[in-house]
Amino acid sequence: MTSAAAKKAVEATLETIKQRVPAYQELADRFGPMFLYKADLLDRLAAMAPPPPAVDGSKFAAGAPVLAGVDLATWLPLFQESARALLPRLFSILRLDKAAGEALAALFVDPPLILGLAQARIEGNWKHFENTSAQLDAVPASVLLFVSESVFSPALTVIADSLGTPLSSHSWNQSLCPVCGSAPSIAFLSFKEPNDLDHLVSGGGKKFLHCSLCGHDWRIKRNECSVCGNDDSETREIMTVDGVNHERVEACHKCGSYCLSIDMRECDPAPQLDVAQIGLIHLDMHARKNKLTPITLTLWNSFD
Repeated sequence: MTSAAAKKAVEATLETIKQRVPAYQELADRFGPMFLYKADLLDRLAAMAPPPPAVDGSKFAAGAPVLAGVDLATWLPLFQESARALLPRLFSILRLDKAAGEALAALFVDPPLILGLAQARIEGNWKHFENTSAQLDAVPASVLLFVSESVFSPALTVIADSLGTPLSSHSWNQSLCPVCGSAPSIAFLSFKEPNDLDHLVSGGGKKFLHCSLCGHDWRIKRNECSVCGNDDSETREIMTVDGVNHERVEACHKCGSYCLSIDMRECDPAPQLDVAQIGLIHLDMHARKNKLTPITLTLWNSFD
């Protein structure tokens, strides 16, 4: 996706959130610029990007994401450019004090440290963030993780976009992202689709998961839990709030997890999925009241 298209989707989604749920306006106004800044980077990073990583068919078939075990140094210039552009804005949005800002700024100009954080995030090595946070003193691990994800996300999105054709020739049935191995933050049901053979429109409704880090979308079976694969209708449940049926919680009472979901067949225009989650916090709260755990922790569902 180009920067222009990405920014247009972000702007439209933010406006929809503010019009539909005025209570979220302050949140959307505060964090909306972050999504716009990230979208604005895509064209610049794509122009800098080296060739995409190779897809190892045998490892992929065994369930290993494309970036698993890959030396991320190839994409260091993308991470550095993203950090240079985003860090000052993130410091303002997060309202960090001077000491925290200076500690993070020093961290993200050191190539080995940047790559260490990127590798730890790809590997799900949360202990690395805790240890690094302890060394910084002024920056909590949760803040370090969020800043790191915000910096790495545009670069990883460019990598994921570059893999479109190579990935399409391989099947993937895992609940984690086939590109970076991260958990999804939200699911969606696909749009109605034109049928070129008989000029009809198909029902759509295929289920996809959206990566919480690189933004890649991949298809999964619609009647299965996105965490444990449970397909028992007696222990899976769809929850909605206030009769808005196209925005819902997909709950699994077998593993106790939930995933937010949007039915795109009822959306015009299509929401930007990372931004849309700002406007779905009430669904997260509803799921938490039902003793469910989110499929992945985000800034929007991390509350007591």
